[in-house]
Amino acid sequence: MKMKKISWIAAAFALIVPFRTASAETATPVGSDTCIACHAERGESFKASLHNKKITVTKKVEADKACETCHGPGSLHAAAAGDKTNPGFATIRNPSKTDPKETSKICFTCHNNKDNMLWNTSAHAANGLTCTKCHSVHNGKGPKNLKLSANDTCYQCHTRQKADANLPSHHPLAEGKMECVSCHNPHGGPLGNLKAESVNETCFKCHSEKAGPWTTEHPPVAEACTVCHKPHGSVNEALLKQPMPYLCLTCHKSDHDIKITKEAVPAGSLNKFSAQTRQRCTNCHREIHGTDGRATFKN
Repeated sequence: MKMKKISWIAAAFALIVPFRTASAETATPVGSDTCIACHAERGESFKASLHNKKITVTKKVEADKACETCHGPGSLHAAAAGDKTNPGFATIRNPSKTDPKETSKICFTCHNNKDNMLWNTSAHAANGLTCTKCHSVHNGKGPKNLKLSANDTCYQCHTRQKADANLPSHHPLAEGKMECVSCHNPHGGPLGNLKAESVNETCFKCHSEKAGPWTTEHPPVAEACTVCHKPHGSVNEALLKQPMPYLCLTCHKSDHDIKITKEAVPAGSLNKFSAQTRQRCTNCHREIHGTDGRATFKN
């Protein structure tokens, strides 16, 4: 009976010890060559990647330590020799399969500039996205090790904005003159992942002539450019939400008659002139973003 009891304890101890020792804390580094011995394809793609060049030059990480810088020490994983039932197999970290917050911590070890550090303020983080959703450490082909081009990366999820960007009036993304990241910081920002502090500040970086200051401001312009404009694309000219005069009439409820004398208009064209003038408010009210002249925004 005593021998049976000892055997039972020994068996229990044998089961406990591997789980106690098989942890990332007890694993030790083995070097990248050991990793590449099994993961040859991964190793070759990583060597050719921008990530590899950056980590060795910018971060001064030795090539032999590159794999374990992100994946953790690999001795127990290597000793498992591909046996997934061995507790040591799971001691290696796979950022693409870990908890999103844990993945972020791994990446932020190196990528800790001020833009990236806004991550917790972003809609992407709130929706459980990880760095590896957009970036590929081993196979990134685009800038910043993106899996796709900058715009196509965004369009994977932002399909409505992709459709808007192909409407008749749009910012020149398709033409290659700007990208989504020209206005947005995908890693976070104070308002809708914008790079600037507000919508208007974002727009005024390119459209500075609309910024003023003006003696007389047009209230919707002061509030936000998006009161009148759709930034991602529109069927109307100048990214307007509605065509004129309907857009203007949403605020200026009282339409007004235009007094036109025959003396001011060539003979036979009075009706034509009146229709053209009433069709476009800016035919008369040209300074709609603000003016230092008349309060009716005429130049």
